[in-house]
Amino acid sequence: MANTQNPLPPNPRQDLRGLEHRATRPSVRQVLTKPVTVVGGVLGLTVVFLIFFLEQDPSALRLEIPDVRYELLRNEGRSQGVPIAIRIGQMMVFQISDPIQGPQGAQRAKQVVETLTSALAELAENPPRVITIETGSAGGMPAVVQKEFEDSDTSLELVTVTEDDMLLVKADDSKLLARIWAERLTDTMRLLLFGQPPEHSRHTAFGAALDTLYVNAMNAEGGLTTAVLRTAFEDLPLELQRALTETPPAPPPELSEASRDSG
Repeated sequence: MANTQNPLPPNPRQDLRGLEHRATRPSVRQVLTKPVTVVGGVLGLTVVFLIFFLEQDPSALRLEIPDVRYELLRNEGRSQGVPIAIRIGQMMVFQISDPIQGPQGAQRAKQVVETLTSALAELAENPPRVITIETGSAGGMPAVVQKEFEDSDTSLELVTVTEDDMLLVKADDSKLLARIWAERLTDTMRLLLFGQPPEHSRHTAFGAALDTLYVNAMNAEGGLTTAVLRTAFEDLPLELQRALTETPPAPPPELSEASRDSG
């Protein structure tokens, strides 16, 4: 499967609350490929990365809370565990490696599904929510977490990057991989739960496909609903469906090289 993904925000403290599109701003790729952007983004770990700021009344939402599930993938021998896709609705937000040890098996995948389900329920009931990157509990590796506020003392740890996860998608920067996961996760939640266009991953194959899905669904008669989104997904070209459901999130080679040079 092809590797895609995305660089870091130009300003680690940038508030990404604005949901409108700005036609006059520089392209995302132009801003994010500046050396100072790469260096600053790689070094900043515990900063706020992505923010939900959804102004509409949650009680007016017409979209269903999407289901979260895991799916075992073919093992190509890249990691010690079993490759597992974590899906929200039809979208694959990231892949993890699960040791599948013990009589019950797939414990890590089940835990990630449980926490993402809780995160979606919290967001639907009481937005906004903050998604950020923090040092996780697994040996200091970065974790994607959800908070009620930017300065909240408590957070819900959604998933923590492991060394095996990095081997699985051939990534060499754990902090960058965590940000890629957070971008895909955020934009998937925005669209499937609130019917909002992708904002943070639009410069990637995943984000571009998600944006096409949004536009097609909005152009359908009857307004944007969960059923309309499902139909719009089925009508997407095969390559766009694959970008949303099969392509694992991994940094592009040029960004990985820039990260190593900055270190």
